[in-house]
Formats: sequence, C-alpha cells, structure tokens
Amino acid sequence: MGSAAVTVVLIFLIVVFSGVTILSANRDLARAKAWGDLARRLLPFVVLASMAISLYFVRTFAQGWVIVAWMILFGVLIIASSLFSVPTLERRANGVFRRGDYPQAAELYGKLAQERPLARNHAFHGAALGASERYDESINASTKAIDTDPEYGLAYYNRALVLRRMGKKTKAIKDLNKALEADMPRRFRSAARKMLEDLR
Repeated sequence: MGSAAVTVVLIFLIVVFSGVTILSANRDLARAKAWGDLARRLLPFVVLASMAISLYFVRTFAQGWVIVAWMILFGVLIIASSLFSVPTLERRANGVFRRGDYPQAAELYGKLAQERPLARNHAFHGAALGASERYDESINASTKAIDTDPEYGLAYYNRALVLRRMGKKTKAIKDLNKALEADMPRRFRSAARKMLEDLR
C-alpha cells in the first residue's frame, strides 16, 4: 500500500471516528428531535469531512501556496466550527463549572435550561446545584431531565450522587441501576458501576 493510500485510509478513519463519537455523545438530541442543536454539534465533523474530500483535489496542485492556503482555510474553519458547535452560554457555564464556581455554574445552567429545556441542560443544572449543596433543587432539576428524556442516563447518575450525599442509599442504588440501563457516556458508566459496588 502506497503512502497516498495510507493517508486516505487514515483520513477516512479519522472522519468516521469523529462522526461516530459526535453522534454517540448527542443521541439525546436525536431523541428530543432537536435537529438544529444536533446539526450544530455536527459542524466540526462536516468541516473535517469536507477537508478530507478536498484533500484529494488539493494534492493535484504542485504549487506550495495552494496547500498552505488550504491548510490555513481549514484550520480556521475547524476552530470556528468547534466554537460555534456549543452555544455560548453552555460553553461559559462549562468553564465556570470546571473552575469550581458551582453557584455561578448553577445560575448559568439554569438560564440554559430555561432557554433550551433539553434533558442535558436540566441534568447539567442539577449537577451544578448538587455541587453547590442545594440538594433538593438538584434532585428536582435531575428529575425534570428524566421526565424530559427517560433514556438520558446522566440525569439518573447525577441524582444518585446527590441521593448518596443525602444518605438515601436505596434510592441512589435504584438510580444507578437505571443509569446503567440508559444511554450514558462510558466514563460515567464506569463511575456508576464503582459507586454501585461501594453502596452495596
């Protein structure tokens, strides 16, 4: 297999992997029929796929400036699509949450849940409220996420965390089992299994 074929295969694998990753992380948007939100999340994939397709044509040009211009164009498009793929308010709330300012994150996620009442936004709001030790409000937000999308496993997981902190072990175990049966990212699935073992 020549170097050109290896390059094409690698690019194809990267495009397919990124598409599958984005779709699997956003199945809740498909269940909610939030097609605009899902399309927005897929923007980096579309840019990457366009880059891969255009590479075949760009390689035929011998001039170095064409390749440099192509790299600059797609570099800018990848950065722009990554920034635009997540709403500004969500990106701000995520940053505040990562910095540990949970009360501010709860306020921002609350606004986000009001603007876009999706299960994920209610779940994020519940997580920030739980981290702020506002347990009853956290349980209400997580329950709202579950009512919105009963297959959104992260909401069960977040609620289980709060129930465990409140000493409600039986309810926490029940939610962890539901989380493991639902749609949930792998890293949270592992954490849920570990917490379930600790609680038993």
